[in-house]
Amino acid sequence: MNPDIKAAYSVALRMLTRREHCEAEVRQKLESRNFDDIAIDSAIEELKNYGYLNDSRYAEAFLRYRMQRGEAPWMAAAKARQKGVEALALQVALDDAEASYDGFQVCRELLSQRDPQRLRHDDERVWQRHARFLRNKGHDAATILRILNETDLKLHEEEE
Repeated sequence: MNPDIKAAYSVALRMLTRREHCEAEVRQKLESRNFDDIAIDSAIEELKNYGYLNDSRYAEAFLRYRMQRGEAPWMAAAKARQKGVEALALQVALDDAEASYDGFQVCRELLSQRDPQRLRHDDERVWQRHARFLRNKGHDAATILRILNETDLKLHEEEE
């Protein structure tokens, strides 16, 4: 094996031991270290052959991580697309993620983490802040309104 290819392979393998990367990320990082295109292509092919570099596995891990942080699947997929994940691998991972996704439950959990005792929910500014927070996580307006109104009803029932 050519010394440049071997060096590029070693650098890429070290990257992959820390966390999953997509092919585009590995390529970009190797280019930033001034490896030539032939060495990069050869190293990436070698990593794929051994199964160390896999865009499908990366897409699943990326979506799972972002969704655990409360993001909607479509937003997590958009961020994965920006990173350069292969479209087919991303679509398969997105379909799997959406099959088990419950937007209402995710919004409930996010709100309970943000304001566990619902102390300030009656304040209009806080209500708007919660709505903006959920919208920035990629949740649709109907879900947000339903969850916030549901929380309002629970608060008023508890007061009576």
